[in-house]
Amino acid sequence: MLDFEQLAFIEKWRQRAARGVVVALDGTHGDLLVTMRVGEGPERVDMRGRDATGAVRKGRLTIGDRVTMAIEYAARDLGKANGRGVSGRLVAPGAKLEGTVTSVGEIAVVDCGAQVLVSGDTLPGASVGDEIAFTVADEGKAYLIPTR
Repeated sequence: MLDFEQLAFIEKWRQRAARGVVVALDGTHGDLLVTMRVGEGPERVDMRGRDATGAVRKGRLTIGDRVTMAIEYAARDLGKANGRGVSGRLVAPGAKLEGTVTSVGEIAVVDCGAQVLVSGDTLPGASVGDEIAFTVADEGKAYLIPTR
């Protein structure tokens, strides 16, 4: 049984979560690192993040599972975009990301072919419609969203 606080947390992230397929799991360095593939064809992007709540491990995810997950990243080296996309098609530390800001606030959303969640305080001065480029600062925080 979930308490109100857990339900509020899940609902906060459900609204921004992406649906995808688990393509890699790595638990060799402590917290579980999960990589999820979003989209298909040329729009395909892999997103990687650390299990922030333990839900991935508890859910006993395996490669090939369809999941709804929100992964929040931090940005550094903010600049102007020259295009749209993610270097190497993997959103992970050191990746260069270029896209359009579609939402700002505590959690900003940048569309680079996939909706990427970025900690709002790492995108100072960003406004909806801005074309931005940045480097992913560190591993994302992954929040598995339970689905029925």
